[in-house]
Amino acid sequence: MNKKVQATGLAILLAATGAFGLAGCSSDSGDAAASGDAAVEETTTVDVAEDLQTARQAVLDALEDDAWAQVMLASDVDAPTVKYGLMVMPFVATDAADRVTGTVTINDGDKFVIEADSAATGQTWQIDQDGNITEVTE
Repeated sequence: MNKKVQATGLAILLAATGAFGLAGCSSDSGDAAASGDAAVEETTTVDVAEDLQTARQAVLDALEDDAWAQVMLASDVDAPTVKYGLMVMPFVATDAADRVTGTVTINDGDKFVIEADSAATGQTWQIDQDGNITEVTE
């Protein structure tokens, strides 16, 4: 009988804790929850996100030491190299990407956008210097 009372008490405590937790979540702003859901959905549906993030990091690395007007991403270099007056950064796209921007134009010293086409869906996605990934629509 004592164990039955303890089990019932534990079940009531867990139920109350769960209800309290849900009540705390429901007080959040609906907009904040919606935008969080959108960010999670976007991350899971962008199959070229890794390519975009890797390319972005390569450009950021190139801009650390010098202000370039353009940065080229190339699979035929093993280390950052200056060729044809451009900083060329090593980059190899994954099989998820059908195309990734090869030459990235830098505006205002640090603003840029890199595009990638999904091999699976044909969708074009872009990432900016801040890491924001969005779908390119016509």
